[in-house]
Amino acid sequence: MTLQEQVVQKVSGLSEDNLKFLLEMIERFMKPDPMGKEMSKISDRIGIAKGQDLYDDDYDFDEMNPEIAEMFGGIK
Repeated sequence: MTLQEQVVQKVSGLSEDNLKFLLEMIERFMKPDPMGKEMSKISDRIGIAKGQDLYDDDYDFDEMNPEIAEMFGGIK
């Protein structure tokens, strides 16, 4: 039995309400891919990965590393 047949068999006995719910979940979580490419391509990223600068150019990300390490039991 193919995977598609297994899925059809599982849903064939569901109630109308359960089928509606399942369809809503499928539509919510399965983004259409009009280009036939992978959904996780870089251009689909949001926020800072899309090029937004959410920090000053002179911000030092490592400035608080010693304090953070100490909070998690790291070496001082």
